[in-house]
Amino acid sequence: MTLRASTGTTSAPPPLPAFPEGGRSGTRPGTGPLSAEMLIVCLDPEDAKEILASFLDANSIVFDAALAGPESILGRITSVMQPLSPQPLALPSELEACSATLCAELQSMPRLKLVLTLGISAHIAVLGACGIPLSRLDFRPGEITHLPDGLLLADGCHFPNKPFPADMMAQRRSALTELSPKIRAALRPTI
Repeated sequence: MTLRASTGTTSAPPPLPAFPEGGRSGTRPGTGPLSAEMLIVCLDPEDAKEILASFLDANSIVFDAALAGPESILGRITSVMQPLSPQPLALPSELEACSATLCAELQSMPRLKLVLTLGISAHIAVLGACGIPLSRLDFRPGEITHLPDGLLLADGCHFPNKPFPADMMAQRRSALTELSPKIRAALRPTI
């Protein structure tokens, strides 16, 4: 992983924030191990497993290495976006703090191959964590982009947990369903 680019006038990157240790050694807040090959970045990490259940099942994404079979994808859902304020859009200072924390998490995931962002705020946080200016990569729901350091970035739409028009929710689920085979092919290419 590349270090997050400095957003100020300093020449050195900001210090990496410390993570409080989770219940097991080697874990940080979130669902799934740091040895995962796929990271999901979203605004509602506590609800993500339930909201994404059909997507996770269809792609054999598991969050426990003991449950992983040969074709399973070991995943992790980060909680770095959880403290964002409940506004329609996150404040730039909040996204910058998320990016700094996410940078440290990405660097501690040695097997990471793909990051799935759910929503524009998650996309912005990942770009900041990887030191990529916003002007270089638009949010492209349904697409997978190769980042300069080799990491794959898959963009999906945010799934709000509050009342949301059914037709828009169906469109978002459909877009994620269409993204599924691309993610699967990127992580489990056939030879």
